Amino acid sequence: MPDRMFPDLEKLIGQIEATATDAPDPLAILVALMKMAIASEADPYMLAGALIEGIAVTVAQKIPPERQGDVAVQCVRLLRDRLAARGAI
Repeated sequence: MPDRMFPDLEKLIGQIEATATDAPDPLAILVALMKMAIASEADPYMLAGALIEGIAVTVAQKIPPERQGDVAVQCVRLLRDRLAARGAI
């Protein structure tokens, strides 16, 4: 077999196949893709923006309207707490 040009992608596919059952686990796939994107040479500002946009859309579309404000505040608090734990703020 020829050498693979995309070993990270091959590894990701292997991880997804290893965790897949009859129905794929979208969260496991998302986590694997996020880990791959974070480890890549992707622009960190664009990556952070895409992740924040994903949070905003998820809250707006999947969380009941009466809970969206609280969930949004908790997301910001979680971000702040994680950054503080790493000494970034």
